[in-house]
Amino acid sequence: MSTFFGLIEEIPGISVDRFDGENLNSSAYFLSHCHTDHMQGINYQFFKHLQQYNKYLYCSRISKLFLKAKDYYIESCVKDLSLNIKVCIEYKNKDNDKNILFVTCISAGHCPGSVMFLFETDKLVLYTGDFRINPEDYKKIASLHSYENYNVHPKKLAKMYLDTTFLDSNFRSFPTRKESIKKICIEIEKWLKKSPRNVVVLECSALYGSEFLYVELSRMFNTCIHVKDYVYESYYCIADIADSITNNPQATRIHACMNKLDRSGLKCCSNILERDILTIIPSAQKWKGKETNIIGEWDNTRERTFNKFIAFYLTKIN
Repeated sequence: MSTFFGLIEEIPGISVDRFDGENLNSSAYFLSHCHTDHMQGINYQFFKHLQQYNKYLYCSRISKLFLKAKDYYIESCVKDLSLNIKVCIEYKNKDNDKNILFVTCISAGHCPGSVMFLFETDKLVLYTGDFRINPEDYKKIASLHSYENYNVHPKKLAKMYLDTTFLDSNFRSFPTRKESIKKICIEIEKWLKKSPRNVVVLECSALYGSEFLYVELSRMFNTCIHVKDYVYESYYCIADIADSITNNPQATRIHACMNKLDRSGLKCCSNILERDILTIIPSAQKWKGKETNIIGEWDNTRERTFNKFIAFYLTKIN
């Protein structure tokens, strides 16, 4: 859960992942990804504010597609940024003076459209948002490296705004994504083989972010995953996901169409009894303070990722 207040201390006049309160005084806005805890303040009034004062919200192309599904969306207020391309953006500081800011979007690997922002004025500031990057791939992030005389060096950052949601002793270890998928597939296969009436419900904690799971389950079971209609409309525009999802509830026995904590049966298939439903909750929050020995081979990936990311880049800060 993001608790970031939105303001970048080194660059007064811009806001990231928070769009209410004092942030309304900013002149340029940046959205790292479309999870609700990073979208506080994005509503009809916010978009009218952008329109009235000729301000813009910057995000990735995929995040813009997700925003288009919202009834408050105003096309002229949103500008999408390409990955790994430095762009020049004009903004105003707290004294209303015009300034120039260079911004580079870097894939964050968290969910479709999720990005990190590398801000450049007279200094470099990195805002990670939620990110999931293998430590072995840090050296491959070209936008965070300088190239000189055939040598490659991590860029010198003035500050890093780092997501630390699960950097907590209550979440000391997580399963790897590979191990999680393997265990989920085993349980689904056992359940579906028990009876032709049996179905599976995936209770995902966020509207977006479980796409990797859908794609892998679709591949393993040669079936599409049923999602809500408005989610389908967004996903269908993304080539890597489109073939793995469906809006036809009769076309599959695996569903991700239910509201969170709704245990009142399968709404899209009224003939399915509750006893025929296996609910799977792929949520990191479920492991708070619990023993993580259910899947078998576990790894404190999140903590190691934080430590290695900080060690790799933070030691390069001036």
